[in-house]
Amino acid sequence: MMLITGATGNVGSELVALLAAGDIPVRAMTREPAKATFPSGVEVVAGDFDRPDTLAAALDGVEKVFVLPPGYGPEGPVQERALAAAAAAAGVTHLVKLSTSGVTFDATDPISTGHRLGEQVVKDSCPAWTILRPGTFMVYLYGYAAAIAAEQTMYVTEGDPVSAMIHPRDIAAVAAHVLTTPGHHDKTYTLTGGRALSPQDQADIIGQVLGRPIRLVERTRAEAQAEFDRLGWRGPRLDALLELKRQSADWDHHVFDTVERLTGEPPLTLHDWVSENAHVFR
Repeated sequence: MMLITGATGNVGSELVALLAAGDIPVRAMTREPAKATFPSGVEVVAGDFDRPDTLAAALDGVEKVFVLPPGYGPEGPVQERALAAAAAAAGVTHLVKLSTSGVTFDATDPISTGHRLGEQVVKDSCPAWTILRPGTFMVYLYGYAAAIAAEQTMYVTEGDPVSAMIHPRDIAAVAAHVLTTPGHHDKTYTLTGGRALSPQDQADIIGQVLGRPIRLVERTRAEAQAEFDRLGWRGPRLDALLELKRQSADWDHHVFDTVERLTGEPPLTLHDWVSENAHVFR
C-alpha cells in the first residue's frame, strides 16, 4: 500500500489518479475526506501533518509514502519530522519527498531552505528515500489569469526569470515511476519541462491557445509591490515566494532531461497546460 500526502493538491491529485489507473493500491490522505473526490478504488483517510495523532492510522499497513508537506514556518520542517517519526514506527520502507529545484542550486530563500532541511529529515529517518526537486510549476500562471481575462494583458515584474516550467502531471508521472519501479533508493532527481520560456514566450503561448494576442507589461518591483498591497497580498508566505522567484533567475532556465529519461515520455508543454486550463484565462 502507498500513502499519498497532499493528495488534493496539484501534484498529489495527479499522482493518485495515475496510480489508481494502474490498479496500484493507493491511500489518499487529506484533512477533510468528506470534501475530497478521488477515482474509484482509492482508499481515503483523514490525516493532518499538524496533528501527529492522526498519522498512525493513515500509515497503518503502508510501505511507501509520497511526502508533500503544506509548507514551512520559522520553526523548520516540523511536519516532516512528525510524518517521519510516524512512518518509522509504522515500518514504512521508502519515503519519496517532493522538494524544490532551489535546493539543487543552493538557494537561500525560505522555501528552499525549508525543503533542504526537510530533505535531511527524510534521509535520516527511513531505510530508503528518493528526493524529487521540480522547478517552477506551470500552475504559477494562474496568478496572471484575472488580468489576462479582463485586459488581455499579462503583468510581470522586471527581472522575472526565463523558466523551464513543468506540468504537475509530469512530476506525478516521475513520482509514480519512482514508487512502482526499482532502482531509485537514495537518489535525487531535479525535474523541469523541456523548454525554457521567457515571460514573452509564456504570453505568446497563452495567446495562441486563446486565439487572441496577450500584451506583456513589465512592472518595476515597486509597482508590483504596490499592486500586491492593493490586493491585500502580504505576509511571510508571499515574501518567501518572491524571494525564491528573485533568486531563481540564476537557474530556472536550466533544462533537465529527467522526465523523459525516467518515464520514457517527453515533458508536457506549456501549450498542453494552457489548453487544459484555458477556461481560467477567459
